[in-house]
Amino acid sequence: MTTIYLTRHAEAEGNVYRRCHGIYDSMLTPKAWEQLPYIAKRFDDVPLSAVYASALYRARHTAKAIADRKGMKVIIHPELHEIDMGDWEDLTWAVLPRRYPKEFAIWNARPWECQVPGGETVMQAGDRVLAELYRIAAQHDGQEIAVVSHGSAIRSILCRVLRLPPEKIGEIGWGDNTCVAKLIFQDGNVHAEYWNDASHLPQELSTFASIGWKDAKSIPSTIQIWFRPYNPENESDRRLFLQFVHEQYKSAYGSDNKLDEVQKLALAADAQAVSPRAVSFGMLEDTPVALVFLNAADQSEPGTGFVGAYCIDAKYRGSGLSKQIIGQSLSVYRELGREWLCAAVAEHNERAKGFYHKFHFEQRGERINECGRHFLMYRRIKVDSLQEEQDLFDLNQIAL
Repeated sequence: MTTIYLTRHAEAEGNVYRRCHGIYDSMLTPKAWEQLPYIAKRFDDVPLSAVYASALYRARHTAKAIADRKGMKVIIHPELHEIDMGDWEDLTWAVLPRRYPKEFAIWNARPWECQVPGGETVMQAGDRVLAELYRIAAQHDGQEIAVVSHGSAIRSILCRVLRLPPEKIGEIGWGDNTCVAKLIFQDGNVHAEYWNDASHLPQELSTFASIGWKDAKSIPSTIQIWFRPYNPENESDRRLFLQFVHEQYKSAYGSDNKLDEVQKLALAADAQAVSPRAVSFGMLEDTPVALVFLNAADQSEPGTGFVGAYCIDAKYRGSGLSKQIIGQSLSVYRELGREWLCAAVAEHNERAKGFYHKFHFEQRGERINECGRHFLMYRRIKVDSLQEEQDLFDLNQIAL
């Protein structure tokens, strides 16, 4: 008999930025690092013989917290990875019904049948991971093991283990980040003693609570937006862009008197030439509610992506859109190979200072321009690869 504690990774970017992250390799959030000591402590009285994880950053670092407390190294098994979301990877959930209306309707109504373009079904993902769990269990007969994997894969595994038909997968519900399922493997069979157990987390560290998840079988109640690229050749888009920038100047400086519209339009056009996603409007259905202006043409610091301007329509501030704006910025600049995200914050703009501190930017320098003194706020956005971190993990002769 082998006991496997199948654990979901800690809170990751896709969970809170409302993006579709399957095999897309994203980072853990600041809250995740607060969750990790709790999931590690949960296993204090469990005599673990090994700790396994998928190769994705969010899983392997969750597993590392457990393993470090035990004085062990994480064994990486790539087959434990999350569902491959194919063409949907790193898209916002809000854009999917617009780009893939037929497939997304199936995903919502009958997820077990949804074949994501270029990806796999949720049941295929669960069967892949479950087969790997059987192999791991066979190697550890009579032992207790921790395995860190991913939400969709775990949900479909539970569907199989609980002997439910795929169409009943919704009855299982979603497990919060770091939740645990206790699986017993014996004589070629497996049964679950419990699942979706996140009782080790205090309520204030629950991901479900923070994103407005109504219950384990529902969907987040927070507003979700998609991003429409700005078209510098379109007069209506130029007016909308300037409208947001004027509002941003008033918020930052108390006045928009020093705004050079011609210069801003030129910077936006240059940014769009580097990436068509560098300047975009956050859209709530068909209504523009935010601006994300990334000054992607600024190469003054190699490896750094600069924020040109963020602005959220006053009616929607405090609705959780700031997280999604940051998520869009990380997506664009990672695609461009940037390691850092940097924003220049006006000296007296207390709201902006609070915004960037909330998202764990750190001040590293100053800049003075025609609008006055600014603090340069940096956040590292590069996701270190397994190859770069291989000394932290037991690769167990897995080919990378």
